[in-house]
Amino acid sequence: MSPLRLCLFLSLLSAGSGRGEPFEEASYYPWIYDNDLFGGPDFWGLVDKHWTLCSKGKLQSPISIESARLAFDPNLAPLHFDEVTVLSKFRNLGQIPVVSVEAGDFRWPSPNASSGPLRPYRYRLDHIQFHFGRDGKMGSEHALDSNRFPMEIQLVAINTDLYANYSAASRAPHGLAGISVMVELGRQTNEELLKITMATASATFKGMAVDLLDLKPWRLMPKTTEFVTYDGSMTSPGCHETVTWIVFNKPIYITPGHLQAWNALQQTITEEAEPRFTSPNARPLQELNQRILRTNINHKMKSSDGKCHGHKINVAYFSKPKNATVRLSPYHHHKRRHTGHHRSP
Repeated sequence: MSPLRLCLFLSLLSAGSGRGEPFEEASYYPWIYDNDLFGGPDFWGLVDKHWTLCSKGKLQSPISIESARLAFDPNLAPLHFDEVTVLSKFRNLGQIPVVSVEAGDFRWPSPNASSGPLRPYRYRLDHIQFHFGRDGKMGSEHALDSNRFPMEIQLVAINTDLYANYSAASRAPHGLAGISVMVELGRQTNEELLKITMATASATFKGMAVDLLDLKPWRLMPKTTEFVTYDGSMTSPGCHETVTWIVFNKPIYITPGHLQAWNALQQTITEEAEPRFTSPNARPLQELNQRILRTNINHKMKSSDGKCHGHKINVAYFSKPKNATVRLSPYHHHKRRHTGHHRSP
């Protein structure tokens, strides 16, 4: 990443079962992401009476996180996410590939997310979904100062203190937590993301599924305690406004070759003469509508050389151009080190 873009980032610091199935409701109608066709995002709120929020809701997701609008909250604690290994299954649902986390027991407990903006509740990880673009472009759903990333991973968890399953939680207040991780192109693929990427070759078509053993969901998250949070919605029909979103300020990485493996996934149950690929599968950006974007990123922090400060630059972090030098992280300019992994102090 160029020194200019590093500086731009630093400026942000100054500114079916009992569980219910993911997308259970969205299976009522063959919705798609292509806005040029009937059934695309602009039509979601029209084709089914249960999806009215998709067109009329005022707390919709995804959004562009504008750094000039961030409000520092000194009482916003780090997110806690249990570091447990899970049994899971990679599933091609057509529009979105997901990893469904099996219900836990004493041997394979389900991980919980808590603390931070989720207080005082606990949220159990239900599934992980993946959004990505073609050719490494426009893949993420959320944007940072209108800039999108090649891929976004969303870990979706249900409030088990209040609700019994995903179906109930997805329609109710404080029902879901959405933990968003941006994925950038790099020289090495995140180890846990690589496990899932390898499974895509065995689930090319809609309805196919592959068992995943020993998946460690917390390792899909970047090593940072800093994030932005806001109240939003599901990003697929019926767009229920029940999600507390947590968007980390640091990405993980995938190689261009491994990203191409995701682009082989298709929406159809068998091969067709003209393939209908899953990507791109990102909903268009929605209006913020005066929502508060809270962050635990201290706006008074400066870069190590003290040169990048002020409130005029509104760019968080960017996808790197093809010829840029790839670094493990554009955030290593901060001398502060994180101990533990997403644990509350």
